[in-house]
Amino acid sequence: MGNKNHKGFTGIAGEYFTAAEISKRGGIATITLKNTPDIDILASSADGKKTVSIQVKAGRLTTGGFIVGREKMRSFGRSSFYVFVSLKEGAEKGYWIIPQSVVARITESDYQRWIKGRPARSKRAPRTFQWKHLKSRRFQKYHDNWGVLGLW
Repeated sequence: MGNKNHKGFTGIAGEYFTAAEISKRGGIATITLKNTPDIDILASSADGKKTVSIQVKAGRLTTGGFIVGREKMRSFGRSSFYVFVSLKEGAEKGYWIIPQSVVARITESDYQRWIKGRPARSKRAPRTFQWKHLKSRRFQKYHDNWGVLGLW
């Protein structure tokens, strides 16, 4: 238990920090059980008229990427989001709230570029969403932009 950088703890912390941010803004956030595929948080507006599903990816580093699966991502529609959480030690938490369709498109494009010319066994390599995207100008519109969820 002494390892404060345990990956599972980082993921759980990311989920709770994300739920807290939604609650802080007047939304309702429920963390799902761990065996729920593709959904870490179900969130809704206070009046219950709008609901979204959220997959949280948290990390302590700002290099590399987040594994988002081994298969091509299927679209879950306009009400599905990823929240990428930076929990880098000594830095303020950062959140990027991105529609799942955007993450799927970028991840698949990166994967197809990476897989070209590699052996067939590489085709089972996990797909990742890279930190470099979060740092880019293109993704700054998602940084701490909780309004993207459309809950308030």
